[in-house]
Amino acid sequence: MQAMSDDQIEKMKNEATNEVKLVLEKLEKDKPGITEGLATAIGSSVGGAGSLAALGALGVAGYSAAGITSGLAVAGSIVGGGMLAGIGVLAAPVAILGVAGYAITKKVKNAKLAAALGLAIQKLYEIQERLMQNAEYFKDEIAGIKATIDVLTRKKPA
Repeated sequence: MQAMSDDQIEKMKNEATNEVKLVLEKLEKDKPGITEGLATAIGSSVGGAGSLAALGALGVAGYSAAGITSGLAVAGSIVGGGMLAGIGVLAAPVAILGVAGYAITKKVKNAKLAAALGLAIQKLYEIQERLMQNAEYFKDEIAGIKATIDVLTRKKPA
């Protein structure tokens, strides 16, 4: 193998460092944000709208005192209770759809994060392999990449 000049070594070090920074920046951008909260709010809103519609439609139609009390009583009778049980019955879709929205979004985000971590680790292995071809010049860089790969591997969601 031909000896590398100091300029070539420095250029390769800078390229590797910049590539690692780009990989880590991309990975940082892929972190979950407010999406889960938004999905929870949307799911809960849909559940709330359905519950409100059911309340108005069950028993005496409408949202008058008679309509609300009879709607709650009919909803409660589904589980063998009265108006108080009806509140629980009509609140269930709000909770269920809110939790479902959160769970689905979280699962999708974790899958995206796992994919981004996998790509980042693969890219770091590629950089490491290039540097290994000239290992005597890049001992510190290789050690840093190995440490970064270890950290990223531990961050992968289960």
